Amino acid sequence: MQTNIVSVAVYPSTANTLYIRSIALGTPPQYYYELQNVVGEAVTVLKNGNVNMTEDQWDNWAAGPITEDEPYQLDCIATNLGLTRA
Repeated sequence: MQTNIVSVAVYPSTANTLYIRSIALGTPPQYYYELQNVVGEAVTVLKNGNVNMTEDQWDNWAAGPITEDEPYQLDCIATNLGLTRA
C-alpha cells in the first residue's frame, strides 16, 4: 500500500510518498515502511523501518463490509510517523 504525503525533508532529499507492507498481524499489527521520493517512474527510498499500529488504533479498526481497510491502515501509520497524507 502506498499514499502521497505532504513533502518532508529526509536526507538527502524530500519524501513525497509513504509505502507500507504488513509484516505481522498481531495485536497490534506491525508494518514495514518506506519514505520515498517518487518522480515519474523513478522511486528513491530515503528511509525505511518498522512501525506498529497503536492499541487504540487496533481497537478502533471497524470490522465489516463498510470498512475501508487500506485507507485506515495508511492513515494510522502516517499519523504514527508524524506524516500527513496529501
